[in-house]
Amino acid sequence: MDPGYILIDEHSSVDELIRLIAKRVTTVGEPLNVLNLDDIVAKHRNWQAKLPTVAPFYAVKCNSHPTILRLLAALGCGFDCASRAELDSVLGLGVTSDRIVYAHPNKSIGSIAHAKKLGVKRMTFDGSDELEKLARHYPEAELILRVRHDAAAAQLSLGRKFGCDQVRDARPLLERARELGLSVIGVSFHVGSGSMDAECFYGGIRKAIEIFRVGSTLGMKMELLDVGGGYPGANGALFDRCAYYINKALKELVPTPVTVIAEPGKYYVESAVTALVNVVSKSYEKDVDGAVVRVRYYVDDGLYDTFDWCDDQGSGPLLQEDKRGAPCVRSVIYGRTMCEHDVIREEISLPEHEIGDCLVFPNRGAYAKLLGRGHNGFRPTGTKVCLTRATLNYMCAEAVKAVRG
Repeated sequence: MDPGYILIDEHSSVDELIRLIAKRVTTVGEPLNVLNLDDIVAKHRNWQAKLPTVAPFYAVKCNSHPTILRLLAALGCGFDCASRAELDSVLGLGVTSDRIVYAHPNKSIGSIAHAKKLGVKRMTFDGSDELEKLARHYPEAELILRVRHDAAAAQLSLGRKFGCDQVRDARPLLERARELGLSVIGVSFHVGSGSMDAECFYGGIRKAIEIFRVGSTLGMKMELLDVGGGYPGANGALFDRCAYYINKALKELVPTPVTVIAEPGKYYVESAVTALVNVVSKSYEKDVDGAVVRVRYYVDDGLYDTFDWCDDQGSGPLLQEDKRGAPCVRSVIYGRTMCEHDVIREEISLPEHEIGDCLVFPNRGAYAKLLGRGHNGFRPTGTKVCLTRATLNYMCAEAVKAVRG
């Protein structure tokens, strides 16, 4: 077994392991991420139960840790790739090209040629220039028109960068594709990362089906609906509401036979990673009378590794047992680099911690480690992968199957 793996037996749990590491981590002197693969398995089973007619195509950009990709490949997921490197990573696991959507709507000519060489046909577009490139370099591609549809509330809206306007652009783009002899097979949308608006999926599906009808009048075989990403990873109640509105829309609006896929990223990995960081220094802000008004903590991880720019600033670390019940003080937690933007938590209330204490942050699996590595020369944060024997056996069996073809 990989030395970075920790096997969890039936008498223990990942939470117990995290508590033990938090007590001992000061002797190691390094930050650590704990990746729980069984959490990802549970999320996949939950997706299958709540959205049984929607095939998940995992958004590789969200967390491309090789073990996560291997597990999701073994579980039968498809993959949403956005670059040549992501295509190579996924196909290198034995995933077939029909389980991939090249979902970046603005690809370089070299990337299009690379996808053609690999036999990856499904890819999105949202503009006429992309159609011209595809007609010249990959006319056999199976195209998906991305339409703009932002949630009312999201951490990151994507409509200002990606997606065509349904009213103004959709028909002209479909007509141009037909003129170029290209095959448009469906429609996609993305409500935005960190969406808090479950009902928006219903509106997005309704908008996509209206474009389906336009494509059908132009003689196109519209057969694929991609309902994108934006699913919460650590809020089960919100995910259930998203699933409710998607299922409602599919039942009421979508004709058969239409293949429906989605691009979940954060849903699969956010709650699978817990970050353990250490207080390496601290200082105090005081008022004119010398009373402490805020504690500044400096820790050995930060914005350029485990934490990211779209964090919920209101959520602090889990309180350790020895801190519970202690009075709280106004606090800020700074990351380890010299960058002034490297702030983990700007304004929270915490019991006072000492140098060497470990801070435990759950739900750190989405996006963070991809934002930058090596800033100021710091090593990337290490990862310990935890899994049960059942998950290990499953992954090994699928790996053997892939080798045998």
